[in-house]
Amino acid sequence: MKAIWIIAKNEYQLAMRSVATYIVLTLFLVISGVSFSNLVFKIGLAELRSLFEIMHIIFLFYIPAITMGSIAKERQSGTLELISTLPIRLSSIIWGKILACLMQLKTLVSLTLVFLAIIAIFGEGIDYGAVICGYLGLILVGTAYISIGVFASSLPSNQILAFVLALVISSAFYVMKFVLPLIPIAVLRPFQYLSFSSHLNSFLKGVIDTRDILFFLAVTIIFALLAEFNLQSRNMMQER
Repeated sequence: MKAIWIIAKNEYQLAMRSVATYIVLTLFLVISGVSFSNLVFKIGLAELRSLFEIMHIIFLFYIPAITMGSIAKERQSGTLELISTLPIRLSSIIWGKILACLMQLKTLVSLTLVFLAIIAIFGEGIDYGAVICGYLGLILVGTAYISIGVFASSLPSNQILAFVLALVISSAFYVMKFVLPLIPIAVLRPFQYLSFSSHLNSFLKGVIDTRDILFFLAVTIIFALLAEFNLQSRNMMQER
C-alpha cells in the first residue's frame, strides 16, 4: 500500500507541474461553464443533473487524455523496464497510476463546486442529497474510465494510440444506452447492465444502490487486473 501511495503521489505532483494538465483543466471548465450557463440562465434549470450528464460525456475525452501516458510513456522512454526490476509489484504500479489519475479527477471535480455555489445563491429548493449522490456517481464512473484508460495505456507504447483505444473502449460502455432500444427484450438485460449511463442515472436521481457501486468497482478491478496481466505477459516474453 505504501508503494502505491508513493507512486500515486509522485505521478500526481508531476502531472500538476505540467502545462498540458492545466490546458486540459481549463478546457474542461470552459466547456462545463458554458453548458452550465446555458442550462441555468437560458433554460432556467437550477439543478446540476443535466450538467453531470454533460460532464459524463466530457469524461470520455478528458480521462483518456490523462491516462494515455500512464504506462505507454514509461514504455516509450524505457523507464518501465527499469521500474520492473525494482522490488515493486506490478499491481502496485498499476494501482499507483490509477490513484494518481483519480486524484487529478477529484481535483477537477472539486473545481466544479463553484457551479453548486452559484445554484445555492440564486436557486431555491435545492436537493443537496441528489447533488452529493451525483458527485459520488461521477467519481465512481470516472474511476472505472481511469482503469480502462490505464489498461489501454498498457497495450501500446504510443500515447496517441493509447488515447484512441481508451476512447473506443469507454465510448462502447457509454453508447450502450443508445443501442438498448434496438436490442430484443429477451437479451436486453445483460446489455442494460453493461451501460455506464444506466448505473449512473441512479446516482443522478439521488439514489445510492449498492449494485451500481459494486458494478463500477468491479469494472475498475477487472481492467486493472487486465493491465497487470498484460504487463506480466510482456515481461515473460522479454525474459525468454
